[in-house]
Amino acid sequence: LYVEARYKPIIKNLIEKDGTRRLEVIFVVAPKIDDQKPQAEPIFSGIPQSYYIKSGRAEILNPDYNFANFVVGPSNNLAYTAANQASSLASTYNPLLIYGTTGVGKTHLLQAIGNQMLATFEDAKIIYASSEKFTNEYIESLKNKTQEQFRHKYRTADLLLIDDIQFLAGKEGTQDEFFYTFNELSLAKKQIVLVSDKHPSQLGKIKERLISRFLGGMCVDVGLPDIEMRKAMIDVKCKARDVSLPEEISRFIAESCPGGARELEGLLISALSLSRLSGGKISLDDVKKVSSNFANTKEAIPPENVAQAVASHFKIPADDLTGASRKASIVLARQILIYLLRKDLGLPLVRIGVLVGGRDHSTIIHSVEKLQKQIETDLNLKDEVLRIRSSL
Repeated sequence: LYVEARYKPIIKNLIEKDGTRRLEVIFVVAPKIDDQKPQAEPIFSGIPQSYYIKSGRAEILNPDYNFANFVVGPSNNLAYTAANQASSLASTYNPLLIYGTTGVGKTHLLQAIGNQMLATFEDAKIIYASSEKFTNEYIESLKNKTQEQFRHKYRTADLLLIDDIQFLAGKEGTQDEFFYTFNELSLAKKQIVLVSDKHPSQLGKIKERLISRFLGGMCVDVGLPDIEMRKAMIDVKCKARDVSLPEEISRFIAESCPGGARELEGLLISALSLSRLSGGKISLDDVKKVSSNFANTKEAIPPENVAQAVASHFKIPADDLTGASRKASIVLARQILIYLLRKDLGLPLVRIGVLVGGRDHSTIIHSVEKLQKQIETDLNLKDEVLRIRSSL
């Protein structure tokens, strides 16, 4: 009963994948074989006895990276949904490529896929590696003449998770090896999930045939979290540590970190450490002092630089962004500038209004909300915003 309950759905799924229909999988207990009689040859001659190979769980995946503690919002909802699909053996997205700037949760999603598959198929062979590790192991296999072992390791995976695929750039031999590995797994209908800091079309020094493979599946981006998402992330992280912060402090931290989750966690840990050292007596002023000393690369970007990046992208004078022109292209460029100043730099509404020509806060709110809705449905617009962000 144990074997039937555990493996019947898997075997049936594999049979149906091969196009065989109207077959029922039945498990029968064979009579005990006399030890003196020669045993028959295996029925499935030449097929490995274990289709799923147990994964080195401790070596590969961090159990803290799971779907349960991943905060979902407008900037990552599509990526989260696609990642959930990729964690099953019947995924329709292959390969799945997740891209976005640093610290937005791409590695969290990548490992969550592996942890979810392990929870469903305990004996699945899952390989998680950075492109650097793949490269180093490939080089070692050339030195030690162990290419067959290297290829067997990667080409027999049920799920291959590769982080920071952009670092394959310029490594032609490694790219060729990865190309053949990719093809083997794809032909065997094994799931491949990749993470990159850019859309495949923007990856330099990656061979065209690899880029075409990446584009052959689904590409989804993970954007920077908005203030509400950052606040939710703080609540989740505090709950995991079994601590709490006053509402005004958690809100201040969310507003002070317009970047990704790593930046947010850095300031949060500093605040929690201060709270612990002071016996739980921590004030907003204390956190503000910590925040002023905290390295914040996003705040280091002057608003003028963002305006110049938007103007350069649309090939218009920067002064047009603060003017009164209602030309469609300029209105769109102005809305994107407002959106980036609010979402990425986290500037107050009043200050943004001053920067874009003295517009009131209601206009700023309307612009941010309108562009957010457009980005969710217009992939071309989303790509334009991403390209501007990448140029900063």
